[in-house]
Amino acid sequence: MPVTGEQSKEILELQRQLAAACFDPGPADGVYGPLTSNAVKQLQRYCGLAVDGIAGPLTLHAIELLLPHQPQPDRRLSPHFVETEFACRCCGMVRVNTRLVHMLEQLREHLGDGPVTITSGYRCPAHNRSVGGARMSQHLYGNAADIMVLGAASQEVADVAEVMGFPGVGRYPSFIHVDVRPNGPTRWYG
Repeated sequence: MPVTGEQSKEILELQRQLAAACFDPGPADGVYGPLTSNAVKQLQRYCGLAVDGIAGPLTLHAIELLLPHQPQPDRRLSPHFVETEFACRCCGMVRVNTRLVHMLEQLREHLGDGPVTITSGYRCPAHNRSVGGARMSQHLYGNAADIMVLGAASQEVADVAEVMGFPGVGRYPSFIHVDVRPNGPTRWYG
């Protein structure tokens, strides 16, 4: 774990990853300074992690998942979700916010452990356009999932998601959209 003022190739790579994920660490100089620490804190807040400015294992894992990548076939993100469930149906790439995974696990527990099926997770820009997704859809950032829950009515799932505090909840006839958008609660019917 880097400390303020430390310089290394690992910190340079961290700075590049933070910048690629849109968390500005300042110049990519390999020095763990205040700007890099602040970018790490912003990432931690965004992903629902403890905010300490330290790029430890959970933070490094979270940033890795936020950057588009090929999913590992059986990589577990939580007890009930694997990385491939969140992959784009068009290109196979994946991005996923660890906060979304954590909240989906909580939703599953609230609903009595019924299987949660992700019908749409990450969407690359081309796939998002092809399905008529919003221009700034949370699916583009790995912050959203369209879901169905075996044994639960869609409206019940949406009600529980709202009570749990999902920032974004969209109600559709055959599925529910949930997301962990960073800019406040939004509710809609589709």
